[in-house]
Amino acid sequence: MDSHIPVEVELIYEVMPCNALRCSQDPVNEPHPCSYFRKWGTYNSYDYIKDGAPVNREIQQPSEYKGKSYLLPEVLSGCRKAPILCLGINPNLAGFWEAKRNSIYPLFDDFQQYAHYFRYRNTAKLALPEKKYVEYGGGKEDTPFSNKDLKVPANSKGIRQIPTELQNQEMYLAYQNLLDSLADRMNWKQHQLSVGEDISYGNMVACASAKWITQKDPAVPDMPPMTVKEKDGIVQECFFKRKYFVRQLIQTLPKIILIFSQTTANAFISTFKEAFTEGHPAVNESIESLLKRKIVLRLGALPGGEVATARIIFAPHITGDPVKFKASKAKIIDQLEEEAKSKNIRLNSHTGHLMRPPGSCTLCPSMQIGKCDYEHEIVSLTGNEKLYPETAVHLLKADKSHQYSMIEKLSNLKFVSRDWNEAKE
Repeated sequence: MDSHIPVEVELIYEVMPCNALRCSQDPVNEPHPCSYFRKWGTYNSYDYIKDGAPVNREIQQPSEYKGKSYLLPEVLSGCRKAPILCLGINPNLAGFWEAKRNSIYPLFDDFQQYAHYFRYRNTAKLALPEKKYVEYGGGKEDTPFSNKDLKVPANSKGIRQIPTELQNQEMYLAYQNLLDSLADRMNWKQHQLSVGEDISYGNMVACASAKWITQKDPAVPDMPPMTVKEKDGIVQECFFKRKYFVRQLIQTLPKIILIFSQTTANAFISTFKEAFTEGHPAVNESIESLLKRKIVLRLGALPGGEVATARIIFAPHITGDPVKFKASKAKIIDQLEEEAKSKNIRLNSHTGHLMRPPGSCTLCPSMQIGKCDYEHEIVSLTGNEKLYPETAVHLLKADKSHQYSMIEKLSNLKFVSRDWNEAKE
């Protein structure tokens, strides 16, 4: 890896084209395992009309309809130094379901726009207003397998410009509610805690599906399950070979990782089994049982000798298992409160947000998508040397070198195929 390119920037350039490269460059008679995600069909997509990074932080920009397309893989959403990371097994494909067919998906060919979208996306994605969606020909026949574009008329400039609206996601709104509940518990009156700034969210695998499914669901016959070969190949490629998640994890160094669903819990526990230093969770142990104790993951030694760790909090899936999530919510907030009272996470009274973990980050200025709001908090792993206001190249190189050393020391990660199967929630 080029040591001059920070990890968080490097991942933008690697992840965005990843699925397309895997699917187009492998032998035609031996399809790459990641081509599985194309079995989910095609979805209404858009691009920004204007080239380059948007001038503000809104993901709602003047946009044009690009037709039905396969989807881009996803990188982490939010600030790369948010101290709380929410984790699922792979991104959710809401547009697969009839009720969300008016969802539209970014089809950027511009790395700045891609970086901007995932940095500033918070609790919403984009959709066509329902009335317009129907006007363009949307409805029951507009399935992921129809491959028929909506009939969006071109304007005088030949652009099929579309109106968009923010489509709040229940999952992300629930993340915000957890932050608000923590602030209430801690009596943080002037807080500005928000998803995207204090919570980032990502996945162990970068490509989307409506469900991580390893066996046929008779109730939804159109839903394509993975074969064992596909599942194993996807996990080996994305998680173990390219290490997209692990690289982001070590660059972020979150203080808390919230893991949602039994399926994600099993895969995470199995893979990081040797790195747990407290609580020692077991594969297939119920979420209810996991919530009864403190569980800590060792991320690695920092240059000064301190050890970076993350509190692991397991939770039922917010939308997939809402009854169990509601029953567990108080216990989740209890554990967040413990971390706040122990000063593992701290509120910065000047910003209203949580303090950033140690380590460099230059995503926003490097990609020219915005100013870093936390430049006075961002320090090198090598000490209290600040990267801002002028980025110190030698510190970035030192940080990246140490990050890759930490990643290599996590090389004892284990792959057990059955532990990545869909769990019965």
